[in-house]
Amino acid sequence: PDCAVTPGLPATVPVPRLLVVSDRSLVPLDELVELFARLADAAPPGSLGLYFREPGLGDAEAIAVLGRLVSVGAARGRAAPVYVRGRVDLAAAVGAAGVQLQGDGVTPEQARAIGPGLRLGYSAHRADEVLAMAGRVDHLTFSPVFATPGKGRPAGPERLAEACRAAGRTPVLALGGIDGAGRASEAAAAGAWGVAVIRAVLAALAPAQAARELLEALEAHI
Repeated sequence: PDCAVTPGLPATVPVPRLLVVSDRSLVPLDELVELFARLADAAPPGSLGLYFREPGLGDAEAIAVLGRLVSVGAARGRAAPVYVRGRVDLAAAVGAAGVQLQGDGVTPEQARAIGPGLRLGYSAHRADEVLAMAGRVDHLTFSPVFATPGKGRPAGPERLAEACRAAGRTPVLALGGIDGAGRASEAAAAGAWGVAVIRAVLAALAPAQAARELLEALEAHI
């Protein structure tokens, strides 16, 4: 896809094609570390990452869990990066790979000043946001692509394709309604480098198998 490579990001450390978004209402934090290990073991090194998105969680608990997740992601050659929602300070404190920035948070330039070396993602919902952030971050998520409860009108594959074109060489991960391999394939066909998912993996009867199937669907479009 056009948006598969980020200038400046080493080829040996690619943007993950599958980003699993945490949700402690589906997988409690005390189970998340073990699950992340199983998911990373089931995926080729570097192809799967975790986005730790837990609003309302206290800093002490977040740091404790994140420290374990980062260790698991780096162990045994897994190369599974961990991203933290919005908090550059937390990401730097635990040695996380990066931060997922939000529209109402710090800018990419501020984040790089606070946490040099951190990889940056940005959560975009419109093509103009994508255009504004292209080249300033290491990847973008674009959502909601497909229907998702409580997330408003879905953008659909055509707008996803527009977002990928606007992003240029900055990888785009499709988010929202990616409920299985079929949707992942649609997203990749529209130009997405990968997908970000919650329930498709966390609520699956066999999470590791679900992750493998999503990655296989994405790889088919390279």
